[in-house]
Amino acid sequence: MDHQISLDMLMKTYTELAQKMSNYRIKAFVDHLRENELTLNQFSILTKIQREGSCLSIHLAQHLKIKAASITYLVDSLEQRGYVTRIENPEDRRSQRITLTDKGLDVLFIPDMDQSVEQQFEQLDEEDKEMVFLSIRLLNRKLK
Repeated sequence: MDHQISLDMLMKTYTELAQKMSNYRIKAFVDHLRENELTLNQFSILTKIQREGSCLSIHLAQHLKIKAASITYLVDSLEQRGYVTRIENPEDRRSQRITLTDKGLDVLFIPDMDQSVEQQFEQLDEEDKEMVFLSIRLLNRKLK
């Protein structure tokens, strides 16, 4: 290449790529929620429980910044669908801890999250794949 690549050109190209990759991932996430008939709040509850191991309703309400009655409704819906279960709280018998079931853990896995990006890489010929690979590897090293 005879022309010099400016920092502005590099940033613009990087930003475009990052936006496209992000859009593929967001679309896969939204499609996954739709296919599993989950709201964003329900998915957030499942991920919070996954991180914590189990949760009290009050902690979920605080995490999502919504009323306890709304949490009860959301958890009831998740429990009816087999995603969570309530167990007695050993520290306070008046409350229950909410835990994930295997089905709840499975619904957190989003199989198509990287599939769209993978399909884009498959369209590249071997020379382009090598160039992209080396460029990404270089960026990873420099961004430490």
